[in-house]
Amino acid sequence: MKKKTLVSLLTIPLVAASVSGYMYLNEPPIVSAQSDVESAALKATQGKIDYIKESFEDGSYIVRYRDRVNLTEITEEYRDNQLHNKLIIEDGGKKITSYGRDFEKGKLVGNTWTMPDNIAAENEKLLQISLLENAKEELQSQDWTVLETAGTQSRSAIESNEQKAVSEDNLHKEVVTIDVNTGLPTKRVIYQKDKNGEIVTSSTKTEEYKYLDSMPMKIQSFAPEESVEIKEIPAPVIEDKVLEGS
Repeated sequence: MKKKTLVSLLTIPLVAASVSGYMYLNEPPIVSAQSDVESAALKATQGKIDYIKESFEDGSYIVRYRDRVNLTEITEEYRDNQLHNKLIIEDGGKKITSYGRDFEKGKLVGNTWTMPDNIAAENEKLLQISLLENAKEELQSQDWTVLETAGTQSRSAIESNEQKAVSEDNLHKEVVTIDVNTGLPTKRVIYQKDKNGEIVTSSTKTEEYKYLDSMPMKIQSFAPEESVEIKEIPAPVIEDKVLEGS
């Protein structure tokens, strides 16, 4: 099994990733495939909305949308295919609305508040940052080792445009699958170790990243049968600092 550092993989530009088949297989790059990658790269730079979806083993999932033009963000958490939590950040990071499901009554309830100007200004800066670029930087900042397998499995991995990498310490081991065209993760498996270094539990989640041209209408409203009670409250801050856990 061969190993190499992950950073060299993730810093490959999108348009260069299409020639990886030549580097590994000594075959000429396919022009149409390169054109597809260049087209995808162009669309990516033109997308206004960042989209991330994380799906977990129990069927729950979280979706996150960030509009870097209108400076809004919406995060939704679903359990048992039902909306469990929803957080809306709008007005350039100044207005926050948080919804949660009251399972005793089975209804959504919500609070909304206005952030102090200094915190709203920081939110405004954050809303201009790409979630997808952040995900790439997070991967690059960790100490990863890229894993390669020989023979047909290596060819198969190249053809699927995926690569696996591992990061490990005394308490955890994480194996991530990466789309080499985008430098973004598609799957993570996290292992927990006991004090002897033996793996005792594991969890798996799949990840999806993409750019959208507009915010989907369906996430901007609730189902017709949903009756949502919203209460205006003071911002949960003390001395203009966000309360822990808010």
